[in-house]
Amino acid sequence: MEKAIKKYVDNNVIYTNQFAVIAFVVMIAFKISMLPSYMYETVGRDSWIIIGILLVLEAVMFMVALYVTKRINLLADDSKWLYVIHAIIYGYTMIRLVVLYSGLITYTSNSLFDQGRIDFIIIAFAIVIPYIVSRGGNTIARLFEIIFYFLAAILIVMVLTPSFKWDLSELTPIFGGNNGKLINGFTDYAVWFGDYVLLFYFTVKPRQNKFFSKASVPVALVFSIIGVVIFYVAFIAVYGEAGSLVHYAFNRMSVFNTISELLGATNFLSILVWMIMSFLQITLMFWTATNALMCIIKSKTIAIAFNILFVSFVEWFWVLKLENAHNFAIGVVKYFILACQIALPIALIIYAKIRSKEEV
Repeated sequence: MEKAIKKYVDNNVIYTNQFAVIAFVVMIAFKISMLPSYMYETVGRDSWIIIGILLVLEAVMFMVALYVTKRINLLADDSKWLYVIHAIIYGYTMIRLVVLYSGLITYTSNSLFDQGRIDFIIIAFAIVIPYIVSRGGNTIARLFEIIFYFLAAILIVMVLTPSFKWDLSELTPIFGGNNGKLINGFTDYAVWFGDYVLLFYFTVKPRQNKFFSKASVPVALVFSIIGVVIFYVAFIAVYGEAGSLVHYAFNRMSVFNTISELLGATNFLSILVWMIMSFLQITLMFWTATNALMCIIKSKTIAIAFNILFVSFVEWFWVLKLENAHNFAIGVVKYFILACQIALPIALIIYAKIRSKEEV
């Protein structure tokens, strides 16, 4: 293994509480922007139930990821069998990256900068993201820790300063629609889930405080599930049947939160926090794709350069409209994503158990 790669591998060790913070943020980020309107269009008022079930399943997989990352180091393991795993993770991550990255770029262009030029935004991200990725996973983990406190503060403000009117009758009758569409709710939006795969390349070590170390991840997952489900309930109760037309839900909902008559609404804070959350998740996805490709071609520099150029090219010339990314995500590719979300954790937990027995 090259010295540069070995040093890079050593920079991807994080603590359990950092794993918990990353899990908390990625469980929330892209699930409260475009997804609420997409899911409402498919399953209507029952979307809060579907999202809750999917998040519980995802939380279980995060615990599997924690188990795996405590026992094996995918970056340091040169097993030939893992080349298949690296290739699958690479394809899986790049597909999700193209779709979710388009949401961040489109929002930044259309909403924040009032139809600002997409090329400038893509170029800016293409400069910053590779630098962060090259610094290693522990740098990304520290950035997640910083944004976590801002996110927690914003969520508290939103809970304490609501000025919207809830109409809980919009949530009933439960399961009163087309049950066939409910099934679509579990399958169509697979691209927006499965973030636990992004953490497989970390090596996780516990803090000295064993209780805090063990409790941090389950607590983070529970709070993220509760937070997202409450958000969906509020979203449906406020917008009702118009929910399918309301894009960037987190920003729209925060307009209803007023700190005071002088300071006005808190949407400026929510915009900032959501953009940073989303940017960090996109950076984490680039980091995961870089690790997967690096393990195959044995060059970190080429992996970073290829990934950023490829994704930037796709975003520039193809995903200029969210409709393109959305249609791609709910097409045939969703079955590949679903298969990866099920097969990868199972394969890696089996491999981790085999490696543990070999070491004994």
